[in-house]
Amino acid sequence: MNFAQTFTNSIIITVVSVIIIIVFSSMAAYALSRVKSKVSSIIFFVFVAAMLIPFQAVMIPLVSFFGKLGMLNRPGIMFLYLGFGSSMAIFLYHGTINGISRSLDEAAIIDGCNRFQVFWYIIFPILKPITVTVAILNTIWIWNDYLLPSLVINKLGSETIPLKMFFFFGEYTKQWHLALAGLTIAIIPVIIFYFIAQKQIIKGITAGSVK
Repeated sequence: MNFAQTFTNSIIITVVSVIIIIVFSSMAAYALSRVKSKVSSIIFFVFVAAMLIPFQAVMIPLVSFFGKLGMLNRPGIMFLYLGFGSSMAIFLYHGTINGISRSLDEAAIIDGCNRFQVFWYIIFPILKPITVTVAILNTIWIWNDYLLPSLVINKLGSETIPLKMFFFFGEYTKQWHLALAGLTIAIIPVIIFYFIAQKQIIKGITAGSVK
């Protein structure tokens, strides 16, 4: 199985993808929340509606398109995770930011901050509970995902843990002892991360689900 390399691949893909989703989704939600116009409302509802589209409905044309761009690799799958994970993240961030008073923005601007500084130094720290929630939900999804990596990652040595687990089960043999041992080791990081951040999860979901 080459567990060390496979474990490293899963860590890199999961951590980088979650960071990208948090950064881009929080910034997008802030812009959509603070800029009140018909265009921003339409864009927000498009993101919300995208949560209803199952991956299986678009996977064939999407993978074909990414193949033509030469992005059937680790950077490509991170970009895909951003696309599929940003809808829910923007929805949660948007609800939370709507509950933050605009007077904080105005006070920071009066003190000399630009919009970018207002977000990163004033707004983003307040979003800690929802950020932890988004991180937990996407970490569990990406870490355990099999379908998307099986379609995108086609280079030996770049497989994730769910992909490698598949090789323990063949037509004539099933190596349950090796598979369960590998899975037990693989779930430890997610369990540790969950218990560290669990205090913020319910608070973050409650804050992000209402305006």
